[in-house]
Amino acid sequence: MQSKTISAAIALSAFAALVLCGPSGAQTVPHEAWVGPPIATGVRALSREAVNADLQRALSSAQAPQEAWVGSASEAVVHVGAATRAEVMADLNLYDRAGLLGAQGSDVFDPFSASMQQRLQSYVNLRHGSAFAREVARLEGREGETLAFVADDD
Repeated sequence: MQSKTISAAIALSAFAALVLCGPSGAQTVPHEAWVGPPIATGVRALSREAVNADLQRALSSAQAPQEAWVGSASEAVVHVGAATRAEVMADLNLYDRAGLLGAQGSDVFDPFSASMQQRLQSYVNLRHGSAFAREVARLEGREGETLAFVADDD
């Protein structure tokens, strides 16, 4: 008698589950509801004409003047193209000579440590002293010439 009661209770609970939850027990949701519509992955999602039209539309829209970005170009400390290749290489060589090249990549890099401050001061002294002019002259192949702009301060 107990087995009939248990089986009736199981059948009743199964019927209730089927009525309440549906046949699968879980609600199915289309994948678009989770991740959105599929992204076009083809090589040409846009035609060349569409890209050119977007470019022309962007170029014809009003642009902020350069002064609104960072100030006028005449106020810039370093002007694009103002340094020669020799000056850039000399600057890099002095940066390396001061021990700063590659220091930032270290795991224990501390820009405020005494040794890093000392290296930075050494670079500033080299860069603003006669060592910079001598390095530029060396890179340009003018080592033996007397340079009027070289000051004897180091």
